[in-house]
Amino acid sequence: MYIFKQPGIGGEVVPHQDNTFLYTEPRTCTGLWLALEDATINNGCLWAIPGSHKKSLVRRMVRDENGTHFDRPSPVYDQKEFVPLEVKSGALVVIHGDLIHQSFENLSPASRHAFSLWILKDVNGPKTTG
Repeated sequence: MYIFKQPGIGGEVVPHQDNTFLYTEPRTCTGLWLALEDATINNGCLWAIPGSHKKSLVRRMVRDENGTHFDRPSPVYDQKEFVPLEVKSGALVVIHGDLIHQSFENLSPASRHAFSLWILKDVNGPKTTG
């Protein structure tokens, strides 16, 4: 996914775990976040709670006959726990699927472009019919 945070208008991404949306059993999601430009506090770099990947998954997104919903409400996080992940253009940030992370809006005059890719291990092998 191409992520572009334009100067002054690039929006925030609320705290979340990627495994909330890309759930497997066992959980195997790994995110790759490639900075195409320098990512700074001013232009909306990633922020994460150190060690949060060692705790359990907070909630899951569920798709069923009633539509798409979450199995529980989103918790309120203490913003003091988050640390900025400022990186230079070309840096690759590897994100454990249970890591709680977020980003803020881009308040700077510079853009902050990045590319994200998620890797999931198929733990059950290919699905076949017949």
